[in-house]
Amino acid sequence: MELAWLEDFLALSSTLNFSRAAEMRNVTQPTFSRRIQNLELWVGAPLVDRSTFPAALTEQGKSFRKAAEEVVQTLYRERDQCKGIARPRRTFLSFAMLQTVAISFYPEWLRGLEAQIGSLRTRVSCANLHDCVQTLVTGSCDIMICYAWPSSPLLLDGGQYPSLCLADEYLLPVSAPQRNGQPLHDLDRGDGRPVSYLAYAGYASLATMVDSIVSSQPDAPTLDLCYESALAAALKSMAMAGHGVAWLPYHVVKAELEGGLLVPAGAGRWIRKIDIRAYRASDSDSREIERVWDFLAEAGPMPSDFTGYAESAAAAREVTTRAVRPIKPHRAAGHGRRARGGDTGTNGASGTRHS
Repeated sequence: MELAWLEDFLALSSTLNFSRAAEMRNVTQPTFSRRIQNLELWVGAPLVDRSTFPAALTEQGKSFRKAAEEVVQTLYRERDQCKGIARPRRTFLSFAMLQTVAISFYPEWLRGLEAQIGSLRTRVSCANLHDCVQTLVTGSCDIMICYAWPSSPLLLDGGQYPSLCLADEYLLPVSAPQRNGQPLHDLDRGDGRPVSYLAYAGYASLATMVDSIVSSQPDAPTLDLCYESALAAALKSMAMAGHGVAWLPYHVVKAELEGGLLVPAGAGRWIRKIDIRAYRASDSDSREIERVWDFLAEAGPMPSDFTGYAESAAAAREVTTRAVRPIKPHRAAGHGRRARGGDTGTNGASGTRHS
């Protein structure tokens, strides 16, 4: 067993993306994958579930991660002591968050935070909203980060678990574009035809929010539910492949919108502003948590460039629409989700429903 294998595994456990972790470790992806496989052979158990998208740690992998962190830290600390270098013992600041937040928002936010208060040693665990709350309540993490909006139920008692807004986020419908730049699946086309819909699984935290957006529109088209997943990354991939409309956080699709791989699938009425909020336990006695929390409270939410993007996108949509076709009034075409072939179940985190 090599130390590099442990470092590779820790890089993968923090990104859950083989290509990104290989880039972090400055090796090719085939080499990186082979080293992870060698580690699994040495451990005698699968550490990574490769059947999911993105990859996920197995139960053995989650347990082994803690041991790997301790081994790597201990080895480097002992090496420095042998070389006469005093490495101070620094505690990790542990976070629990939704996987979507961890991939799309957390890296940029952490970079900005560290630029202001100095480097931090952080540990991130990803789970669904219920498990994130449990992690915070049981004291297994220092700070929980999740999506929140005014109509959502209060997750935690504000006295015991104070919260603050880290950033404004926007939930917007997106679609693959046509050649003329218009959405392939358009919520505002007004021709009475159903719109193919890529939905969050019912237990996903954003599912309720999307349902409230759709139900608030009196002339919402019939949404033909053709795919369902709890993972925003999976919905984004399906939307980019042209399978339908998906509501996704702006941070998740920012690069694809700027690159023209995705376009807004409807006007501003289909978009909702939500918060990315942080929660902590009020009885914590950690100086590091207090230092970070006090700075976040004073700094306020991270600025967002969504407003400027939305204005330019709306202008471009208007110009293209007028050039391609006349604007027609909307016609009501039913509301809510309509699954193909009735109410059929799905297995796992994601599934396609067939007629």
